[in-house]
This record gives sequence, C-alpha cells and structure tokens, in this order.
Amino acid sequence: MIVLKIIILLFSLVLHELAHGYMAYFCGDKTAKYSGRLSLNPINHLDPAGTLLPILMLLSGSTYVIGWAKPVPVNYGAFRNGRIGEFLVAIAGAMMNYLLMFICVLLIKFNIVQLNPVTIYFIVINMVLGTFNLLPIPPLDGSRVVASFLDGQDRWKVFSMDRYGLFIVIGLSYFGILSRILNPIYSWILRFIDIIIR
Repeated sequence: MIVLKIIILLFSLVLHELAHGYMAYFCGDKTAKYSGRLSLNPINHLDPAGTLLPILMLLSGSTYVIGWAKPVPVNYGAFRNGRIGEFLVAIAGAMMNYLLMFICVLLIKFNIVQLNPVTIYFIVINMVLGTFNLLPIPPLDGSRVVASFLDGQDRWKVFSMDRYGLFIVIGLSYFGILSRILNPIYSWILRFIDIIIR
C-alpha cells in the first residue's frame, strides 16, 4: 500500500507540472518544451527534496504528507495572450489534479473501478494537491493567479515573497491556521464527491 501511495503521489505531481508546461506551450511559451519538461518521465520533473520528504513521511506512517516537483520554467513575455496566459498557466496544475480526482470519482460511480483504499487515496491526494496549491502563498500556484491580476510593484511583491513561502506554510501549520482554512474546503469537496458516487 505504501508503494502504491508513493506511485500515486509521484504520478499526480508529474501530471500537475506537465499541465503547467503544456498550458504555457499552448499560450505561446516554448521554455518548458526546450527544457525537456513536456515529458512523462518523472526524472524531468521531480525535485529531490520534494520527492524524498513525502516518501519518508509515508514510510514513517504520517497521515500528513508534503511534496513538490520542480516548478516549470515560464517566460511570461512569450505569452500571446498576456495576463490571460499567466492566469491559465498558474491554474492549470490544480485543475489537472481536480480532473484526475473527478475522473476517478466517475470511474467509481459507473463501477469501472471499486471504491477501495487505493482509489480513496488517489481521490484525496489529488484533492489536497489541487486545493493546497491554490492557496495565495508564494510560490504556490494561487500566488501566481493573484499576480496575474496585479500591476507594477504589487505584482512584483508577490514574486519577491517566494523565498519565504515554505516558512509561511510551516508557520500557518504550526498555529493551526492552515487546517482551519483547508479542512472546511476538503469537507465540502468530499461531500460533493459522496453525492456524485451515491
């Protein structure tokens, strides 16, 4: 089960980053393509620390898992549609995770696969990846969504906060703020999934 969880996590992380890369390519930026990031090869996407940490957490029996892949390189100046392109690229990763979650829910709904610990984990991990990444905390995708609506100094303030993002997440987690933000969202999504499956 632990091996399956690791495979599902890595698969979901790779598809998340691949979605960013393909959306950037669709919007006119070929940086991801030239960097070898439009590939299903996990080696091209996985960050050593972001991959090792969740594996160690799973092996230790932790119910809370943090993981990340290497961000897809993006040249904002290459987008044909400017800020619309920025928004689409920023949101593409989370939308991919939600799509994977929804496909799994439909497969269960129509009895193509069974509701079991593996499919439950697949649904939950993609729900968590999609929702967590939409938080407006640099360098998470949500901060890039916010930046796509800003101009001038406000916009670059968002990017300048990237180095502090991990500390912000740790601080919010330590004081229980992160769980108070995310748990109601998770509960709403899971209730919606339950309605679909039933």
